[in-house]
Amino acid sequence: MSFCQNWDQLYRNNQHMSVWPWSEIVSGALRNTRLRDGDETFTILEVGCGAGANFPFFLSYCPTVYGIDGSDFIINELKNRFTDIANNLYAGDFTQPWPFEAQFDLIVDRGASVHNPVSSIQRYLDQAYDTLKPGGVLLITDWFSTEHSDYAKAPESIDQYTKTGYTWGPFSGVGNVNFFDAELIHQLVSKFEIVSLSHSQSSEYGSDGVHAAWSMVLKKPAHEE
Repeated sequence: MSFCQNWDQLYRNNQHMSVWPWSEIVSGALRNTRLRDGDETFTILEVGCGAGANFPFFLSYCPTVYGIDGSDFIINELKNRFTDIANNLYAGDFTQPWPFEAQFDLIVDRGASVHNPVSSIQRYLDQAYDTLKPGGVLLITDWFSTEHSDYAKAPESIDQYTKTGYTWGPFSGVGNVNFFDAELIHQLVSKFEIVSLSHSQSSEYGSDGVHAAWSMVLKKPAHEE
């Protein structure tokens, strides 16, 4: 799991320890799934769950929540905080076969898979599709865009889309960062129905830096052809 060693160290250094649910996850889940109905059979998985910022939100609607992250340290922390779902929390590489057999109504990826090469992302997406229930939703936010100013400034290029070696800014010390354009996204998610695909850009006044990212809602068809 070489991809996750950078993140394990960041968590051990008390960095990237978000504790509040992300607004785009809250609105996306409530708008596009049955989570809002409070059905106890509703089942959620968050890949790259990190410090568990979204767990309190999920658990306020349903009791069956899973999480997987490459950091042993952060998963142990989560097991101590969320004892009711401790047995559903796993340390592991989510681009490899998952160590559980549950089927999910919702899978959440808040900028987690971006730290992998394209081949690993495709493998993860195929697995997500297979483990979603018919009509289930994959909610992805913060897939960095090739329009992001740090795409062109990358110190090292592994391939056209995967960059590394950042020593400044938000990508400092995180290892690999994958950037996406529309063509690559459509290629990767071809199995899914695209419910929505959005691209956002923002810049800070007085700076030449541009943050650009994709978010999407993907659905597994209720009836596969």
